[in-house]
Amino acid sequence: MKKTCLANSIALLGVCLSIPAFAQENDSAKPPRTSSDSASTEVSLAPVTVTANRMDSSAATYAGQVSVLENEDLQGSENVVESLSQIPGFETGYDHGRQIGSQFKIRGFGYQSENRVIIEQDGIRRSVNMFSNHISSFRTDPNLLKEVEVVKGGSSVLHGSGAIGGIVSMRTKDAKDFLAAGKETGLTVGGRYDVNNSRSGYLAFAFDPKNSPFDFVVYGRRAEFGDNKLAAGGVVTTDGKRITHAANDENIKNTMLKLGWDMTPEQRLSFSYFDYNENLETTWQTLYGVDPGKSPVYGWLKQKDYSVSYQFAPANNPWIDLEAKLYTSKASYSRIWDGLSANRYTNWDERWGLGVKNKSKFKLGAVDNQLVIGLDYEDRNEDAHMVNKGKVSAFGSMPNYYKDLGIYAQDTASFGKLDVTLGARYDSFQRGVDKGGAKGYKDSRLSPKVSLAYQAFDGIYLLAGYAETFRGPTPHETSSDGALNPHYWYVPNANLKPETAKEYEIGFSVDKQNLLGHDELYFKATYFDGKIEDMISLKEAPELGTPPDIGDRVTTRQYAQYRNVSAAKRKGYEVEGKYRWRDWKFGGGYDHLKIIDSATGKLEQPSVDKLSFNASYTHPGWKLTGGVKLTHWFKPKRDIYVRKIRGVEYRYINQAFTIVDLFGSWKPVDSGMSFFDKNFTLNFGINNLFDRKRIHYNSYDTTTMVGRGRNYYVSFDKRF
Repeated sequence: MKKTCLANSIALLGVCLSIPAFAQENDSAKPPRTSSDSASTEVSLAPVTVTANRMDSSAATYAGQVSVLENEDLQGSENVVESLSQIPGFETGYDHGRQIGSQFKIRGFGYQSENRVIIEQDGIRRSVNMFSNHISSFRTDPNLLKEVEVVKGGSSVLHGSGAIGGIVSMRTKDAKDFLAAGKETGLTVGGRYDVNNSRSGYLAFAFDPKNSPFDFVVYGRRAEFGDNKLAAGGVVTTDGKRITHAANDENIKNTMLKLGWDMTPEQRLSFSYFDYNENLETTWQTLYGVDPGKSPVYGWLKQKDYSVSYQFAPANNPWIDLEAKLYTSKASYSRIWDGLSANRYTNWDERWGLGVKNKSKFKLGAVDNQLVIGLDYEDRNEDAHMVNKGKVSAFGSMPNYYKDLGIYAQDTASFGKLDVTLGARYDSFQRGVDKGGAKGYKDSRLSPKVSLAYQAFDGIYLLAGYAETFRGPTPHETSSDGALNPHYWYVPNANLKPETAKEYEIGFSVDKQNLLGHDELYFKATYFDGKIEDMISLKEAPELGTPPDIGDRVTTRQYAQYRNVSAAKRKGYEVEGKYRWRDWKFGGGYDHLKIIDSATGKLEQPSVDKLSFNASYTHPGWKLTGGVKLTHWFKPKRDIYVRKIRGVEYRYINQAFTIVDLFGSWKPVDSGMSFFDKNFTLNFGINNLFDRKRIHYNSYDTTTMVGRGRNYYVSFDKRF
């Protein structure tokens, strides 16, 4: 079967590569620096997605849900994960608002199932929690991000293992993004202050002259985050103590360097370096712990990315638009109790990878085609080191390795009003523990994708698609062994099969201009329905007996093993819309999701519907914008609302919540103050205007995770 899949994949690529020989017409090629040169002052309401199809395409004709946030959409928060909550299908909030501890899910998967989503910055994947499960951090900087694209569901097949929930693709700015209009050299200064409870500042120096083949940008930022004030005055515990803040002390320094060389008008070579360092004093479990008391944890979180990229786009040649990237990435999280204890815990995640992609545009007769073919390879290694009372802990599943190879091809053929997309990706992967005598795991899979987009009327599209994607078992699932926590004694399972998601998605979109004159509308609604086969889940194994006593006074530990369980059904719908009329802008979204255990018919996990709405007005003379955002979470849907633990009843939250934010910006032109009248931007706002609680559906009604309290913020940037 594996040989057949490989042969089919190679044959598919061979057919795709041979197509140019039969082409009749072509289009002019794009210059190598497409991403910088395509910048515009007005962002289209129907955004261009570069992640969903791995080439530029309109979100209106993509048969799936994809959302794009521009940099201005990230100004409401210093936390990128928090900003992403405005996207339909993206969930967050089960935390205490720390930068290092941000819970999230995309269509039901994310934190604590991070191998079912892909998080990447400039094409380099991130492990959000680095196995520890005590953190959840994207390790990025909202000031540096040009845009963030979120592709949801199984239609993200072209990206390989792990995209069952979806993809978050973050792209950083280039030199041109830090330069004022008409400038070739410039300095940007920026800063931000939040009443609850952070401050930051950054500098960027950019150089991009027209008469030089070289360009670069150097960027540095420092940010400090203190205790987070809880909403509505906090909570009162069962012993009568009021908790008003989540204890926190985070100091972040990050730098970025980008160098570019236009070797010829058709070739470009670039280098990028990103360095993220965070020192903190916090709790052991940064998402759920509210106060470390007299035993704080001192930690050091680090991320370093290096990459070299090459682009080749020869003039008047539609067959070659080649991109190649080589990268290496290192991340770690080290912590120690109260700075004095001998207990230390460190996680590492190191990887290097290679990506090659070519885009072609051509005609076969009267049919326009857009073809992308490519190859991805990544070599990843994880390890952990824990010293407890002078004893080094063994994890069984570390150090480990991942070796993933993917080959993909996709063609979109346009037959007048009908676009037909056919694609496939072949993945071969190896996973294992890097110890003598340890048994490795390897497998392969061919994942297909097909979609249709039909323009029924001018600017109105009917959409339908089917795709399969998968997730290969991790070394932790196949190889964890022993008493790794107080709850379970893990038993290895080398016979696990990959999870496979098979999903249909249908819907429609509207991309219209001048409905009422000087206006624009983008609206998209899709319904998805599918199943996730061979889901991997940790299951108790009482049939194996009672685990041995290791002398740690735990008497309730049970045997447990990761196993392929019955399939889960996932279905729901998402709606996203934007409307602009003259100087007014409106937007909103709605999402609904259910994941059901196919065997029992019960919810695999609880869920909640979310409704969002925003509106803003820009005064054309003053260049002053003001707006409001409203987010409403409906009552949760779950199978049980009361849980009894050791004779005590705990009640899950069962109510709706609404949060209102205000936001504004000022980009002066004729204020009479020369400093402000050119290349100055001021952003300001109030988050959680009415200081209301918002409690995540996974929480009991006694939780301290009630959301951050009212926050006033102001930020600016000035380009010289």
